[in-house]
Amino acid sequence: KILAKNKTEQDLLYNDLLINVTSFFRDAESFKYLKTTLLPRLLKSKNEGETLRIWIPACSSGQEAYSIAMILADLQDNVSKKIPVKIFATDISVDSICDARIGEYTPTEIKSIPKKYLKSFFTKGGENFQLIKEIREMCVFAVHNILRDPPFSRMDFISCRNVLIYMEPFL
Repeated sequence: KILAKNKTEQDLLYNDLLINVTSFFRDAESFKYLKTTLLPRLLKSKNEGETLRIWIPACSSGQEAYSIAMILADLQDNVSKKIPVKIFATDISVDSICDARIGEYTPTEIKSIPKKYLKSFFTKGGENFQLIKEIREMCVFAVHNILRDPPFSRMDFISCRNVLIYMEPFL
């Protein structure tokens, strides 16, 4: 019983030490470049039936992955040749991954989302907002430690924005 209690306290401390600094469309200029230049170029490079593969390590509770998913859905909204998209989003925190998979956010967390995207990609449930199934299914969330586990391969794009927050000289 004491070990179980200590384990719970250990888990709480561990989660408190993780840096969960993220938001939707953080750094607007970067997302503008993704939307106007990089992601259209990547979509154009794919042949019909080929999947666009993106990896977002240290995804926290999913806002960056979902931001990219919304942009890709928007870019492909009125095109005849739709490219399948799979976004692999990973984090060391089990709790963050569980939250990301649900894709539900508070009014405060969604403030930076363009109104067009809120209207197209979210449903309101109670006080919170949840991403629609189409956007959630573009993302695969998994627990992954980039310092010990092998990296994902054959990716078209890797977004390391949150990873860089964690990097210290000894890493």
